Amino acid sequence: MNEVDEKGQVLATFTHANWPIHMSIDSEGHTLVADFGNHCILLLSSDLKLQRVLINTDSEVSLREPTRLSYNELTSQMYVVLNSKRVSVFRLR
Repeated sequence: MNEVDEKGQVLATFTHANWPIHMSIDSEGHTLVADFGNHCILLLSSDLKLQRVLINTDSEVSLREPTRLSYNELTSQMYVVLNSKRVSVFRLR
């Protein structure tokens, strides 16, 4: 995943995901990434540095094959659609 400027010059690169399939960006510029290959949701800073793994297979709720996500800043809830077409809701802290 690369961040590029208006001329196409690469500004930052993130390479730690294994099949990043969907992402969402909050008002502070953080990027949430659904990483299908690693079965996790990643939180990246605005310069694409990994801040933390939000949810993975070791979390309270086992996360398998996330395909879509959306973040609601008003409620601090993240909605994740899993490969099984099931929607899970997580509250971020």
